[in-house]
Amino acid sequence: MASNLTTFFPATGGSSDITDPKLLPRIANGPVGTRFIKTGNTTKATDASADFWPVFAQAELSESFSRIELSATYNTYETVVDVSSSTNGGYLNYILGSYMPAGHTETYKITVDGVATEIVRSVPTGSNYQASILGWVSPGQPSVNQTQAGGPGAMGEQSAFTASSMYAGGILYNNVSNGFTYFQTTCFTVPNTPWAYPNLKFKETLKVEIKRSDRYAAAAAYNYAGVRLTMI
Repeated sequence: MASNLTTFFPATGGSSDITDPKLLPRIANGPVGTRFIKTGNTTKATDASADFWPVFAQAELSESFSRIELSATYNTYETVVDVSSSTNGGYLNYILGSYMPAGHTETYKITVDGVATEIVRSVPTGSNYQASILGWVSPGQPSVNQTQAGGPGAMGEQSAFTASSMYAGGILYNNVSNGFTYFQTTCFTVPNTPWAYPNLKFKETLKVEIKRSDRYAAAAAYNYAGVRLTMI
């Protein structure tokens, strides 16, 4: 029986790249300390620790990570990253928003090659305070028993440890608001190898801005916002 490979592999090719910011996954989680990053051979850090956010501010990683501490000037956009021109473009891997109290909003303005898209996160009344992740990440905490430098990041860590970590506290309730699903006490890990996930492609320019109607608390850990990029 003859087969037509174009049924599975279209002649036009295929890609996991996306170009519409509205297709980025929208996750809200909290309380503080439920977003993780791998920081060393056998170490991990949460967004409440002194080791998480400095990664986004290291000069040698400035092409990949961008971080700002959002101010108390509300309802005004603040720029997290601005790639005004690039030779070959790149990818927006993920955006990390700040912690927000119930009843308030945080808006993400993502401008890809001159086209702007606004995505609003409305924290439901009665919800615990929460942060956000826009983009593909891994559920659960990263493992800390890896031997290779830096470990494998979030890819390939769908182990029993990860699964049990994700569900240890249980999903107490889900609040879905404008596409954001709120997972209370559930952990997520931002990947060290984000290019293995679908990413948002830009050809030349990318700008990410955030505005808020309020903030949860004054501490920096609650007010940092970050972006991970991969330049081509």
